[in-house]
Amino acid sequence: MKSSVTIRKLQIKEPEDEAFEDLAKRQGDWGLQGSRKHQIMRYAENNARNEVIEEVAQHIEKCSLAFGKDTIQSFTAYVRKMKK
Repeated sequence: MKSSVTIRKLQIKEPEDEAFEDLAKRQGDWGLQGSRKHQIMRYAENNARNEVIEEVAQHIEKCSLAFGKDTIQSFTAYVRKMKK
């Protein structure tokens, strides 16, 4: 029977790395999760982005001058997949 031993790697940070992390925290970068304020800002930015993407898709649907219906539907589907 083999015994398994988990060895953790110690992450040794250079003083410069620690200084950059401290600076980022003071400037509002709280890592991947972020503060509530940043989450709300990202949500608002994504909503605005999605609205613009939908508007572009609607304008593409109206434009049928040079392309067939299938091509237009493909374009609008592609554009709508860009939403977050």
